[in-house]
Amino acid sequence: MTSAKVDRKVLLVGVTGTVGGAALRELVARGANVRALVRSADAARKFSKIETVLGDLRDPAAVGRALDGVTTALYVSPHEPDEELMAAQFIRACEDKGVRLVFVGVHIDGSNRLLRAVRRGLFGRFLPHYRPKFRIAERARRSRTNSVVLMPTNFFQNDELFLEEIESGDFSQPFERKINRVDVRDIADAIARACLDPTLPAGAYPVVGPESLDGVACAETWTRALGRAVRYAGKDHERFERSVVSSLTAKKRTDFLASYTAIRQFELLTNPLEVARTEELIGHAPRSYAAYVKDQATKLAAEQAEFSVALSAE
Repeated sequence: MTSAKVDRKVLLVGVTGTVGGAALRELVARGANVRALVRSADAARKFSKIETVLGDLRDPAAVGRALDGVTTALYVSPHEPDEELMAAQFIRACEDKGVRLVFVGVHIDGSNRLLRAVRRGLFGRFLPHYRPKFRIAERARRSRTNSVVLMPTNFFQNDELFLEEIESGDFSQPFERKINRVDVRDIADAIARACLDPTLPAGAYPVVGPESLDGVACAETWTRALGRAVRYAGKDHERFERSVVSSLTAKKRTDFLASYTAIRQFELLTNPLEVARTEELIGHAPRSYAAYVKDQATKLAAEQAEFSVALSAE
């Protein structure tokens, strides 16, 4: 795939977000030719080591400039009220310029359009907040872009919004039922493959972790990693919502809370076939939650040691 890396230029949208940032790091590590569309001069300075185009997704001219000379574009829908309009404009621009689209989001999969439509209708009745996201993903799937649609499950990295609570001994994410969780680094590996490998067939691909976890299992994993008790506190929904409100703002907060409302309603057991497809896509076994938590615990210990040294030096 070395020649493909040299020949292909990749546009990234959303490099300041969790998925986009991880994708940027992975693509740069692989020596890819990367360009980013950023909204502010401050962001452009932050990403000064790569090529940037300053502009907004709502501005067709800026999107056109960003796509010029690009072979593949990553799109992660931003948390905005007009997310459908923004996505439709971006997808049309990719179609007009012959750019392959790599889309990451919530997609209701199925073997044909009719089956997907029926499933979207059913899920939409229970999850009305997701209807725009379902439509965006389907638009990406059916676009004339030779698109790759990546369908990740719940991120391990969501834990990082609640590290202070976890350190104090509480795991508050409301995983009352078992759900599959995935490392964002594996999503980044999938994005890199989709962006750099022109032979990857178009279609929808699951990106999943190796197991399903409930809140008790997550708390026990943190207990082992930290060497002190962490209890599952996820049944206190009001406390969880207060934590989210204090950490996130605007549409991102609304979307996050809606996601966890859905998580409380449905069990998402791990499908071995999806694990196998993920492994084939990313080229290695999906990372485990225990390994992720161990990495985070090591970082926390290092930060605490550094803080202690700084205090003693005062």
